[in-house]
Amino acid sequence: MNNYSAEMAGISRRAILKSGAAFAALAAVAGSRAFAQGTTTIKWWDIFQPLIPLHTKMWEDYAADHPISVDYTGMNPSDMMQALQLAVRSNQAPDVFNVPSGDPATLASLNAADWFAPLDDSFVFDKPYQQQTLAEGFTQFGGKLYSFPIFSFRWHSTSLWHSKPALEAVGASLSDTANWDDIRAAAKAATTDGKYGLLLPLQFTARIADHLTDLAMAAGAPGRIDWRTGEYALASDEFVAALDFWLSFQKDGSLHPASASLDARQGRSRWAAGEAAMFFDGPWNSGVLTNNFADFLEGVEVTPLPTPAGVDKAYAQRPPIPGTFFISSQSEHAKEASEVMQLMTTEEYYVALAERMDQPPLDLDAVAKANVHPTYRKAVAGFADSVRLAPDPLIRNPDVAKVYAEMRDITPGLGEIIQGAFSGSFDDPRPILQDLADQMTAERDRAIKVATDNGAKVSVDDWVFDNWTPGTDYTSDMY
Repeated sequence: MNNYSAEMAGISRRAILKSGAAFAALAAVAGSRAFAQGTTTIKWWDIFQPLIPLHTKMWEDYAADHPISVDYTGMNPSDMMQALQLAVRSNQAPDVFNVPSGDPATLASLNAADWFAPLDDSFVFDKPYQQQTLAEGFTQFGGKLYSFPIFSFRWHSTSLWHSKPALEAVGASLSDTANWDDIRAAAKAATTDGKYGLLLPLQFTARIADHLTDLAMAAGAPGRIDWRTGEYALASDEFVAALDFWLSFQKDGSLHPASASLDARQGRSRWAAGEAAMFFDGPWNSGVLTNNFADFLEGVEVTPLPTPAGVDKAYAQRPPIPGTFFISSQSEHAKEASEVMQLMTTEEYYVALAERMDQPPLDLDAVAKANVHPTYRKAVAGFADSVRLAPDPLIRNPDVAKVYAEMRDITPGLGEIIQGAFSGSFDDPRPILQDLADQMTAERDRAIKVATDNGAKVSVDDWVFDNWTPGTDYTSDMY
């Protein structure tokens, strides 16, 4: 997920659906703007406010030659579901909207509640890289196309960004193939005169859990779940090694001491201010630095997902990405809405999306044609080389959504356990990680029983993909 969604949309589906004050949220919505008058006005709600300039121009250009205009309302992620629920109940839903969590279980429940309408038959989404993203429960329901992603699934948030001048000042450097030992040594060298080698945003538990998972996969882990067995793999050697790697910076004294109290945005600002040499972040880092720390960016280098010594090739597995926008079943303009949404499937759009330098566009080749900073181009090139499509049980069996909807969060989760490791709450993380894996297994088993008792046809076998090979894309024909 991107800077404007990953850092804002850390919201569980239960928190979204249970939050109140729906009327106040709807009344407080800001930024409604009607564009050029036309025969048909499409009401559009979403949370992607940084994309407003791009979308505004696109819609206005289209309205100049077509009898369709867009009335846009930008929302905060925390308000979106509240406002949508009120609008649907009062039969005033917008024609097009996005679901902030993007959670397939939430999408399944909303589709069952008849929130969505399929895209018009005239809608075209047939390029190979586009077809690869189509999946039941993510973009399709009952075999019909309801939505599509505008962003690629080939990305992660764990590239290592570093200040080249900061390292050069202490006689250190990092190559594109720098391993964990190289990074640790460079961080130790850079820790001098009140400056530190690495800053971690330990306050942002969701982000650090993602970072650790990516690093574990860089060490050879299949992910949080081993899809070959269906078992939670959080206590594997690779997860323990990744956590030990991070803790080594604290042991060396090269971890910025404020890390425990900083989230990603605060951490990035302190890093850009020169307080640390290195920072783990996603591709959006180029865009944020361009907008806020342009001078600093000129001395920044990025190393794609670093691996332990002895590991030549790392792969990060990513699940299919849900559709971005949906047409309301209450819309009387589904054909016109589909026509406007078609604008988001072109090479021109993907190039413009790349130039935002955030989460990469669905067509990664568009980045080569875009006016972007070299660090963004390099980070995205690393994704194409190392990110692969993981299997997903929901595609195999839609009843898995009923299990996900029933499952409760386990606390402390992975992010809190990482925080505990840094605070010295325990010496050996493996038993703590194993306990988390056991609790998650038990919770999944409980949720499966509840779902089956209520008529669902689902079992733990739906999480097992014995034909999956790590480092390869699990395509739709493999289910």
